[in-house]
Amino acid sequence: MQIALCDDEKTCHETIKNLIGQYKQANSDRSLSLSSFYSGKELLNHVDEHGGFDLYILDCIMPEMDGIELGTALRRRGDQRMFFYLTTSPDFALDSYRVDALDYLLKPVDKPLFFRSLDKAFSYFSRTMREMVSVKTAGSIRILPVADIRYAERTGKRICYYMTDGSIIHGITFNGSFIDAVSDLLSHNGMLLVGSSFVVNLTHVMEVTKTDMVLTGNLRVPIPRRIYDAVKKEWADFWLNGGKYLAF
Repeated sequence: MQIALCDDEKTCHETIKNLIGQYKQANSDRSLSLSSFYSGKELLNHVDEHGGFDLYILDCIMPEMDGIELGTALRRRGDQRMFFYLTTSPDFALDSYRVDALDYLLKPVDKPLFFRSLDKAFSYFSRTMREMVSVKTAGSIRILPVADIRYAERTGKRICYYMTDGSIIHGITFNGSFIDAVSDLLSHNGMLLVGSSFVVNLTHVMEVTKTDMVLTGNLRVPIPRRIYDAVKKEWADFWLNGGKYLAF
């Protein structure tokens, strides 16, 4: 599990680094790495250039860009990974959960509470890593985390996968029907078949209009007029009730 720590205080970095070292010793079967950043801008530049992390540990109070603003910026980039927030004040707790933070820890960080939070993160991370699909590409097989797929699109007899890091994975030519070709993808929770050419990950859908599904990353997937009501209902069911995700 790759962890990014963003805090403008060097002492916090040393504290978290030492705690993670102790956690690794106590849990030798769990692999993790830590990267340190001292400003939100520095972290965002790294994410934009190299991709995101599995867990972000963010200080709430930082100059120029605070942790809540940083978390919001990451979410706007389509990053659905885990956040921990660190702060000396509980005043930011409500704001932290508005960006779907996994945990909120007060400084100085309590070791048992921090270890408990890491346990929670590893549990979530393990479940996420089991949510994978294999895609045959020219000369190789790619294993893609379902959470990182914004949508898949049929182009002729190929399927293109649009990823949260902005890349597009091109599958090889498939035989048979599109729905058969994407059956593995559709078996995962939150994947919606839209018309005859798209499978959309509902976790990345920000809005449903009369003509399009608006996704993170400023992407749009067209909605056939005849299924607009069904698509909108399935999207609402996903967020509110855990509904069934199939719309023709």
